[in-house]
Amino acid sequence: HLRSESLNFSFVNMSSGAMLTREQEVDVEVLPQDQANINEFGRLNARLHEARGEKEAYEGRLERLDDACTELMMGSGDNVFVMLGDAFISCTEDDATKHCEDQVEKFQQIVDKLSEETDQILERQKELKTELYGRFGSSINLEEGPN
Repeated sequence: HLRSESLNFSFVNMSSGAMLTREQEVDVEVLPQDQANINEFGRLNARLHEARGEKEAYEGRLERLDDACTELMMGSGDNVFVMLGDAFISCTEDDATKHCEDQVEKFQQIVDKLSEETDQILERQKELKTELYGRFGSSINLEEGPN
């Protein structure tokens, strides 16, 4: 049988690192659901940073693929080499262009999916912020610090 315990504690202003004054401090009992919401917010924040990094990497790949497609369009119709993994494969310019366009489409779908995921994360974080700030006021800081 699990016991439900609650904690009373003071929060530190994370943006300045200073303890809140007694007037700013809110003495609120931290319920298990509050802790679950704080933990969820933290997990979402970590995933948000991962998704943004992944999206940035795929956008870089998309830019390079777009440059490659442009170079192929300006080609003379000769055979070209396409890098697949660690190997170069000789193929026609048309085949290389088709491969390049397929890769652009694939990466664009990934970027779109990551954008959608970040939007969903931000929406859920907004809901959690509303709930947590409503409960703890200025005693909790859920905002990003300067990088």
